[in-house]
Amino acid sequence: MKSLVLLLGVAACGDNLAPTGSFELVGHSDLGARGMNSALAIAGDTAYVGSRIDGKGIAIVDISDPAQPTVVGEIGAPDEGLLGMSSRELRVLPDHNLLVVLNLNCSPDLHGCQQGEAEPENLKVFDITQRRAPVLVGTYAFARSFHMVRSPHEFYVWNNLAFVTVPGVGPQLEVIDLLTRTQVAAWDPGLGNTGDDILHSISISPDGHTAYLSHQTAGLALADVTDLVHPSLVTTAPLDWAPPGMGPHSAVKVDGEDLLVVTEEIYPAPYGAGCPWGHLRTVDIHDPTAPRVVGEFALPEQDPSRCASVPAATAFTAHNATVTHDLALVTWYAGGLEAIDISDPAAPSQLAELRPDPIAQVATEDPALGGNPIEMWSYPVIADGLIYVVDVRNGLYVLRYHGRWGEQISDVRFREGNSNVDVR
Repeated sequence: MKSLVLLLGVAACGDNLAPTGSFELVGHSDLGARGMNSALAIAGDTAYVGSRIDGKGIAIVDISDPAQPTVVGEIGAPDEGLLGMSSRELRVLPDHNLLVVLNLNCSPDLHGCQQGEAEPENLKVFDITQRRAPVLVGTYAFARSFHMVRSPHEFYVWNNLAFVTVPGVGPQLEVIDLLTRTQVAAWDPGLGNTGDDILHSISISPDGHTAYLSHQTAGLALADVTDLVHPSLVTTAPLDWAPPGMGPHSAVKVDGEDLLVVTEEIYPAPYGAGCPWGHLRTVDIHDPTAPRVVGEFALPEQDPSRCASVPAATAFTAHNATVTHDLALVTWYAGGLEAIDISDPAAPSQLAELRPDPIAQVATEDPALGGNPIEMWSYPVIADGLIYVVDVRNGLYVLRYHGRWGEQISDVRFREGNSNVDVR
């Protein structure tokens, strides 16, 4: 495979420093050119990649040679790839040899799925003692009814617990013991109101005492979850910058600092407000009762003066972040993968960017965001100093970062933005 080093464009939001970093392409798999890929999970020499569409299972990828990631199998029917179901989020509990999959009912319009659903939305847990031959060992189904419309969306793994956001009517946060597949706690943080309940994402502090709640339409708040059965909000007034914009999508804590990296996801019309889409913000949580934005970063395409030149069905919006002390790796849909310097929280700046050459064609193009052939989407995963990331359309990429704060990547054995696996 040829080596590829992509240098940078111009950063936005007042940053006038010349970018100095780059991403080196170590390896790539188009995952069979299937398209509509979703989240990524890694266990040792094996990666698992979910699907945003039904009828496609979870790809099992051999990454023992990072330069040649190779699809070696699939978790398919009767466990995955079912009618109307998307394996949207994946995590691994390496100490227990478990793969955890959040299966959602996907949309015919937004994702291109078939109408209906083969089973209730759920968490499925697979034994991956044999990495390339996962075995289903249990399922947790999320309750809903005609009077309680709710749907799981994302989850954070802290030790053996899954903190799952379930937007809608009823408890918007469920805590599930992944070893027993039983509910430990259920709670509604009460940030929104009727018709405004979108608790999108959650992350947990390394000590397990604090939850960072990203409620897209009601704002960012901190909660004390030391007692899981009786959690309590700490923030007195959620941090909400919308309108304009949508509000927080997800928040990831910076190592050793009272600081969060917060992304905002905005889709193009008719699914969202469109350009100038969602930015990245740095949020000071020194006073947890009143978090405050201290810095902001956006891409050149997010300048309102350039909105008219962006093709339809395209999103240059921040999505998922994995962070070290001074560096944020952020997937940015059509903007690719960004490496952002957060050492000065008041002035985050671009260090490197990857916008890969798209593959020629895929089996299923994105019906909502196919206006641009790049859709970097997953939480980046750092494993043994390399960065693994999934593009919805183009597959799995293995990268090496070169540049400022590079040692904070090269020295990492394992880290991702949606679990505390690296804190073992």
